[in-house]
Amino acid sequence: MRVHEATTEKEGAGKQQPYEKPQTGTHMQRGPPPKHNFCVELKELIAIPNIATRLRMPPKKDRKMGPNKNAWCEFHQAYGHPIRNCLALAYQLDELVKIGFLKDYL
Repeated sequence: MRVHEATTEKEGAGKQQPYEKPQTGTHMQRGPPPKHNFCVELKELIAIPNIATRLRMPPKKDRKMGPNKNAWCEFHQAYGHPIRNCLALAYQLDELVKIGFLKDYL
């Protein structure tokens, strides 16, 4: 055993490191979602029942969700960013556009 290996083993002995799942296929590697021009406002679009059932709505949080404390996001039901800047919603809507589900709203 080398000296460096022995010292690092002693430092980490008894401490279990959490397993970090590799982030493959996440939005970080894909880049920002494309901007789609919908014929209705985003807050109206997410209120349509057949669209709302296909969206993975985030749990309601009491904390601020971004830098702008006065901007309300209807998707997150929280302050922090306007709905037009909501990345979580944009990625989900992009997926629905790709499968052709939102073609009537473009």
